[in-house]
Amino acid sequence: MIKINELTKKYGDKIIFEKVSGLLENRNIYALVGTNGIGKTTMLNAITQPASMDEGTVEIDGIDSRLFQAKQNFFYVSDSKEMFLNLTGYEYLRFVTRLYHRRIEEMEEKLKELSITFKLDHSLNECIGNYSLGMKQKVYLIAAFLSGTRNLILDEPFNVLDPESIVVLKKLLIEYKDKGKLILFSSHNLDLIANFCDSIVFIDKERKIYLCKNPQDYTQLENIFFQKCV
Repeated sequence: MIKINELTKKYGDKIIFEKVSGLLENRNIYALVGTNGIGKTTMLNAITQPASMDEGTVEIDGIDSRLFQAKQNFFYVSDSKEMFLNLTGYEYLRFVTRLYHRRIEEMEEKLKELSITFKLDHSLNECIGNYSLGMKQKVYLIAAFLSGTRNLILDEPFNVLDPESIVVLKKLLIEYKDKGKLILFSSHNLDLIANFCDSIVFIDKERKIYLCKNPQDYTQLENIFFQKCV
């Protein structure tokens, strides 16, 4: 569960968000949608990096995000593909399992399963710095699932993935949600999120936030998007 209380973010005199509040509940997939440059990444950074907030608070499973204990309750995959480049894929994934206090024996089996599913199993002994953009995205996503946290926060997770991997990721996210977890991810691709997410969080052109629950089809989603965001 993620609770946002009167979140405000500014860059100089420019207000990106002002007093935004909302509650994101477990067992849901939320898509954060808006035009390019409207502030989707800024919103995710404010949720995951409390020092970047100007005003307001965020609670992760009832814990103030400014407290260290909250870090164990979420995993954030940023839009950067330049992280842990000197580690091999396997070293990075083992590091994540230890960071989140997962049982190594149990995670070895899950790590193998996920790496095969994403067709990354033959590259785990290579340095992440030598990976293609798609391979980097896959290893960061595998780490997210290995963390076992109750809240996954993903910035444009479908970017640079091939069509097969997109199908795999959607299936894994649905399975993760069905275990009682919460997924919040940003996207600008309406085709990907139609008939997939439980709720759509729209950022309109005035940077106001709207929540659309249970969008029925692509046409409804498209109409709401163009009404709110364009």
